[in-house]
Amino acid sequence: MIKATGLAWLPHTPRDRRILAVVLLVLTIAVMVAAIAVPVGLLNRHYDQNLAKMTRQWKSQSAFNAMRPQVTRALESLRAKDVRKFFLKGTTSALASAELQDQVRQVVENNGGRLISANANPHKDDGAYRFVTANFQLNISNTNLRRMLHALETREPYLFNDNLVIRSQVPFGYRPPAGTPEPDLFVQMDVSSIAYIVADGSAGATATSRPPDGGK
Repeated sequence: MIKATGLAWLPHTPRDRRILAVVLLVLTIAVMVAAIAVPVGLLNRHYDQNLAKMTRQWKSQSAFNAMRPQVTRALESLRAKDVRKFFLKGTTSALASAELQDQVRQVVENNGGRLISANANPHKDDGAYRFVTANFQLNISNTNLRRMLHALETREPYLFNDNLVIRSQVPFGYRPPAGTPEPDLFVQMDVSSIAYIVADGSAGATATSRPPDGGK
Protein backbone atom coordinates (compact mmCIF):
# COMPACT_ATOMS: atom_id res chain seq x y z
CA MET A 1 0.00 0.00 0.00
CA ILE A 2 1.29 3.49 -0.96
CA LYS A 3 1.73 5.71 2.07
CA ALA A 4 -0.12 9.07 1.82
CA THR A 5 2.04 12.19 1.95
CA GLY A 6 1.49 15.97 1.70
CA LEU A 7 2.15 15.81 -2.05
CA ALA A 8 -0.46 13.19 -2.75
CA TRP A 9 -2.58 15.74 -4.64
CA LEU A 10 0.11 16.17 -7.31
CA PRO A 11 -0.38 14.29 -10.58
CA HIS A 12 1.61 11.08 -10.77
CA THR A 13 2.43 11.19 -14.47
CA PRO A 14 4.89 13.67 -16.03
CA ARG A 15 2.29 14.78 -18.57
CA ASP A 16 -0.25 15.69 -15.90
CA ARG A 17 2.43 17.55 -13.96
CA ARG A 18 3.33 19.60 -17.02
CA ILE A 19 -0.34 20.49 -17.52
CA LEU A 20 -0.62 21.54 -13.88
CA ALA A 21 2.51 23.65 -14.20
CA VAL A 22 1.08 25.42 -17.24
CA VAL A 23 -2.22 26.09 -15.43
CA LEU A 24 -0.42 27.47 -12.41
CA LEU A 25 1.72 29.67 -14.64
CA VAL A 26 -1.35 31.02 -16.41
CA LEU A 27 -3.07 31.73 -13.10
CA THR A 28 0.03 33.48 -11.79
CA ILE A 29 0.25 35.65 -14.91
CA ALA A 30 -3.48 36.45 -14.68
CA VAL A 31 -3.14 37.52 -11.04
CA MET A 32 -0.13 39.70 -11.88
CA VAL A 33 -1.94 41.30 -14.82
CA ALA A 34 -5.02 41.94 -12.68
CA ALA A 35 -2.88 43.44 -9.93
CA ILE A 36 -1.51 45.94 -12.44
CA ALA A 37 -4.53 46.46 -14.73
CA VAL A 38 -7.21 47.04 -12.07
CA PRO A 39 -5.45 50.00 -10.35
CA VAL A 40 -4.51 51.45 -13.74
CA GLY A 41 -8.12 51.13 -14.94
CA LEU A 42 -9.47 52.76 -11.80
CA LEU A 43 -6.92 55.56 -12.11
CA ASN A 44 -7.83 56.13 -15.76
CA ARG A 45 -11.50 56.21 -14.85
CA HIS A 46 -10.79 58.81 -12.17
CA TYR A 47 -8.88 61.02 -14.61
CA ASP A 48 -11.52 60.56 -17.31
CA GLN A 49 -14.27 61.72 -14.94
CA ASN A 50 -12.25 64.75 -13.86
CA LEU A 51 -11.41 65.54 -17.48
CA ALA A 52 -15.09 65.36 -18.46
CA LYS A 53 -16.02 67.61 -15.52
CA MET A 54 -13.37 70.18 -16.42
CA THR A 55 -14.48 70.06 -20.06
CA ARG A 56 -18.08 70.86 -19.06
CA GLN A 57 -16.88 73.72 -16.86
CA TRP A 58 -14.72 75.05 -19.66
CA LYS A 59 -17.61 74.95 -22.13
CA SER A 60 -19.90 76.73 -19.64
CA GLN A 61 -17.29 79.39 -18.96
CA SER A 62 -16.67 79.84 -22.68
CA ALA A 63 -20.39 80.27 -23.32
CA PHE A 64 -20.62 82.81 -20.50
CA ASN A 65 -17.61 84.72 -21.84
CA ALA A 66 -19.19 84.77 -25.29
CA MET A 67 -22.32 86.34 -23.80
CA ARG A 68 -20.37 88.98 -21.90
CA PRO A 69 -20.43 91.67 -24.65
CA GLN A 70 -24.17 91.23 -25.08
CA VAL A 71 -24.79 91.42 -21.33
CA THR A 72 -22.56 94.49 -21.08
CA ARG A 73 -24.48 96.26 -23.83
CA ALA A 74 -27.78 95.41 -22.13
CA LEU A 75 -26.54 96.81 -18.81
CA GLU A 76 -25.29 99.98 -20.49
CA SER A 77 -28.64 100.38 -22.22
CA LEU A 78 -30.43 99.96 -18.89
CA ARG A 79 -28.17 102.52 -17.20
CA ALA A 80 -28.87 104.98 -20.00
CA LYS A 81 -32.61 104.83 -19.28
CA ASP A 82 -34.27 107.00 -16.68
CA VAL A 83 -35.44 104.21 -14.37
CA ARG A 84 -36.65 106.72 -11.77
CA LYS A 85 -39.88 107.10 -13.71
CA PHE A 86 -40.86 103.60 -12.55
CA PHE A 87 -40.74 104.67 -8.86
CA LEU A 88 -42.72 107.07 -6.74
CA LYS A 89 -41.20 110.54 -6.45
CA GLY A 90 -42.19 111.09 -2.81
CA THR A 91 -39.06 111.46 -0.69
CA THR A 92 -40.81 110.58 2.60
CA SER A 93 -43.30 107.89 3.54
CA ALA A 94 -46.11 110.45 3.81
CA LEU A 95 -45.39 112.00 0.41
CA ALA A 96 -45.01 108.60 -1.25
CA SER A 97 -48.30 107.38 0.24
CA ALA A 98 -50.10 110.54 -0.89
CA GLU A 99 -48.67 110.16 -4.39
CA LEU A 100 -49.76 106.51 -4.53
CA GLN A 101 -53.32 107.39 -3.50
CA ASP A 102 -53.44 110.19 -6.08
CA GLN A 103 -52.20 107.87 -8.84
CA VAL A 104 -54.85 105.24 -8.05
CA ARG A 105 -57.58 107.89 -7.72
CA GLN A 106 -56.77 109.14 -11.23
CA VAL A 107 -56.90 105.62 -12.67
CA VAL A 108 -60.25 104.89 -11.01
CA GLU A 109 -61.90 108.14 -12.09
CA ASN A 110 -60.49 108.00 -15.63
CA ASN A 111 -62.06 104.57 -16.10
CA GLY A 112 -65.55 105.39 -14.88
CA GLY A 113 -65.19 104.27 -11.27
CA ARG A 114 -66.19 106.06 -8.05
CA LEU A 115 -63.69 105.98 -5.22
CA ILE A 116 -65.30 105.49 -1.80
CA SER A 117 -62.27 105.51 0.48
CA ALA A 118 -58.47 105.34 0.45
CA ASN A 119 -56.45 104.41 3.53
CA ALA A 120 -52.67 104.17 3.80
CA ASN A 121 -51.16 100.97 5.19
CA PRO A 122 -47.85 100.78 7.08
CA HIS A 123 -44.90 101.00 4.72
CA LYS A 124 -41.93 98.63 4.68
CA ASP A 125 -38.31 99.62 4.08
CA ASP A 126 -35.94 97.20 2.38
CA GLY A 127 -32.46 98.57 1.85
CA ALA A 128 -32.66 101.57 -0.46
CA TYR A 129 -36.32 100.97 -1.30
CA ARG A 130 -39.58 101.78 0.45
CA PHE A 131 -42.69 99.71 -0.27
CA VAL A 132 -45.80 101.85 0.11
CA THR A 133 -49.27 100.29 0.25
CA ALA A 134 -52.80 101.65 0.50
CA ASN A 135 -56.26 100.11 0.68
CA PHE A 136 -58.96 101.33 -1.70
CA GLN A 137 -62.73 100.78 -1.83
CA LEU A 138 -64.67 101.78 -4.94
CA ASN A 139 -67.73 101.13 -7.09
CA ILE A 140 -67.22 100.33 -10.77
CA SER A 141 -68.94 98.35 -13.51
CA ASN A 142 -67.63 95.03 -14.74
CA THR A 143 -66.50 96.43 -18.10
CA ASN A 144 -64.77 99.43 -16.55
CA LEU A 145 -63.14 97.18 -13.94
CA ARG A 146 -61.19 95.32 -16.60
CA ARG A 147 -60.02 98.59 -18.14
CA MET A 148 -59.05 99.96 -14.74
CA LEU A 149 -56.98 96.89 -13.81
CA HIS A 150 -55.17 97.06 -17.15
CA ALA A 151 -54.45 100.74 -16.60
CA LEU A 152 -53.03 99.99 -13.13
CA GLU A 153 -50.69 97.31 -14.50
CA THR A 154 -49.36 99.49 -17.34
CA ARG A 155 -48.99 102.79 -15.52
CA GLU A 156 -45.78 104.59 -14.61
CA PRO A 157 -44.72 104.62 -11.83
CA TYR A 158 -45.33 100.91 -11.45
CA LEU A 159 -48.38 99.98 -9.37
CA PHE A 160 -48.96 96.48 -8.00
CA ASN A 161 -52.38 95.07 -7.11
CA ASP A 162 -51.68 92.83 -4.11
CA ASN A 163 -55.22 91.90 -3.02
CA LEU A 164 -58.48 92.17 -4.89
CA VAL A 165 -61.99 91.52 -3.54
CA ILE A 166 -65.01 91.92 -5.85
CA ARG A 167 -68.62 91.72 -4.63
CA SER A 168 -71.84 92.04 -6.55
CA GLN A 169 -74.35 94.56 -5.19
CA VAL A 170 -77.39 92.96 -6.83
CA PRO A 171 -79.15 89.63 -6.03
CA PHE A 172 -78.01 86.42 -7.68
CA GLY A 173 -79.59 85.95 -11.11
CA TYR A 174 -80.47 89.65 -11.46
CA ARG A 175 -81.08 90.71 -15.06
CA PRO A 176 -81.16 94.46 -15.66
CA PRO A 177 -84.01 95.76 -17.83
CA ALA A 178 -83.18 96.78 -21.36
CA GLY A 179 -81.54 100.19 -21.54
CA THR A 180 -80.56 100.12 -17.85
CA PRO A 181 -76.89 100.88 -17.10
CA GLU A 182 -74.78 97.95 -15.97
CA PRO A 183 -74.86 97.68 -12.15
CA ASP A 184 -71.69 98.61 -10.30
CA LEU A 185 -69.54 96.14 -8.42
CA PHE A 186 -68.04 96.78 -5.01
CA VAL A 187 -64.26 96.46 -5.24
CA GLN A 188 -61.73 96.45 -2.42
CA MET A 189 -58.02 96.22 -3.25
CA ASP A 190 -54.55 96.84 -1.87
CA VAL A 191 -52.27 98.68 -4.27
CA SER A 192 -48.55 99.10 -3.64
CA SER A 193 -45.65 100.87 -5.26
CA ILE A 194 -41.96 101.47 -4.59
CA ALA A 195 -40.03 104.64 -3.77
CA TYR A 196 -36.38 105.38 -3.09
CA ILE A 197 -35.62 106.02 0.55
CA VAL A 198 -34.55 109.54 1.46
CA ALA A 199 -34.01 110.44 5.12
CA ASP A 200 -36.79 112.69 6.43
CA GLY A 201 -35.64 116.26 6.95
CA SER A 202 -32.24 115.85 5.28
CA ALA A 203 -31.39 118.96 3.34
CA GLY A 204 -30.54 118.44 -0.29
CA ALA A 205 -31.17 114.72 -0.10
CA THR A 206 -33.48 114.79 -3.08
CA ALA A 207 -30.97 116.53 -5.29
CA THR A 208 -28.10 114.22 -4.45
CA SER A 209 -29.98 110.90 -4.36
CA ARG A 210 -29.35 108.59 -7.29
CA PRO A 211 -30.67 105.14 -8.13
CA PRO A 212 -28.33 102.34 -7.09
CA ASP A 213 -27.90 101.30 -10.72
CA GLY A 214 -26.20 104.58 -11.64
CA GLY A 215 -29.13 106.15 -13.48
CA LYS A 216 -28.60 109.75 -14.61
